[in-house]
Amino acid sequence: MTTTSKWVQLLWQEQKFKLIALESAADRFEDLFTRIMRQVNEDSFHVARAAGSAGDMKCDGWDSESKTLYAVYAPFSRKENSEVRGKVRSDFYGAVERWPEMRKWRFVHNDLFGLSAAVTRELEVLRGESSGSGVKILSDWGPQELWGIFRALPERDRLDLLGGPLPESLDGDREWLRDVIPHHEAVHPAVVRSAVAALSSLCDNFQPDAVIDPVCASVLARALTAWWLGESSLFEDCLDLLMEQSDVSPFETQLTALGFLIRCTEICAAQMNMPPEDLLRSQLEYGEHPEGFKVILQVALDELCGEGQGFYIEESETRKKFIQGCAKWTTDFLGMAWEGCGYPAIFALQDLVTSMQRLDFNEGVVNLSSIRPSVASKPH
Repeated sequence: MTTTSKWVQLLWQEQKFKLIALESAADRFEDLFTRIMRQVNEDSFHVARAAGSAGDMKCDGWDSESKTLYAVYAPFSRKENSEVRGKVRSDFYGAVERWPEMRKWRFVHNDLFGLSAAVTRELEVLRGESSGSGVKILSDWGPQELWGIFRALPERDRLDLLGGPLPESLDGDREWLRDVIPHHEAVHPAVVRSAVAALSSLCDNFQPDAVIDPVCASVLARALTAWWLGESSLFEDCLDLLMEQSDVSPFETQLTALGFLIRCTEICAAQMNMPPEDLLRSQLEYGEHPEGFKVILQVALDELCGEGQGFYIEESETRKKFIQGCAKWTTDFLGMAWEGCGYPAIFALQDLVTSMQRLDFNEGVVNLSSIRPSVASKPH
């Protein structure tokens, strides 16, 4: 395997790994965690499964060498701080009671954006309360820390645990870049390696206090990364998660999907030397698309021109089709604009993701009319 293909394989695995972290309920995330730890500490890490009325005895993993007990918490959706704090406290004191040998305790969670300040504070309070127990409470581990551990594993172990892109796609730098990655003719492998590293980190940089929801934005950014990789199944998995999230945060998912589409239209139109409104109108007037997909373009055009009155899709299935359609149009515009202009799609993705992350800092520079108070505060 070439150096470039190894970088791309790591990017694929990172997107898959963090997708699992974002979408996993307790059992699936816990299983991934225990499999990683068994590879790291094969002789000392022990998997603790629930058994009868005793349950799991507040233990989701035990390291017999360091006497460390791991408590894994991975709810599907975000929980109130009070609920997570209660879980932390219950797991710790339950473990102290049942595992007198324990000398270290670590809380493991699936929150890609880190624990809240309130939960972090609860861990610090527990450290003070437990100072006389002989148990050290270690720093929490989230998906970022687990990815660092996973990435350091030998290549064979990573493939066994998570898989990777189709192996026949990784035969050589130039063949792979031409045949698998869309719109990447004549891109030097060294350029791809640096771009892959940058795109990988960008997917995690959406902030909780930004204009768009960080979970929705991160998932959509990963979907677009999967498209760049030529991995249709991973692209669909990310979209499925985003559509599931739409039942939890309906307005945020719609806002995110439409925001990405409008910003992508602006970036692509600039590469094609035309106003973004003209790019949308050309597809509305001359493109042979199903009526539902044209409606999405009309919504985007109205918002881009400042003529939209806000939007909100109440019906769940229609909302999911809207989100899916926005993602499809985003990839179509990326492909359309970069197929013959010589500007690699990975750089377009970097431009798109970066600008979406900085919407709240670039007022008056990034022209994204859908992100404005009349839309965000008063959906219709």
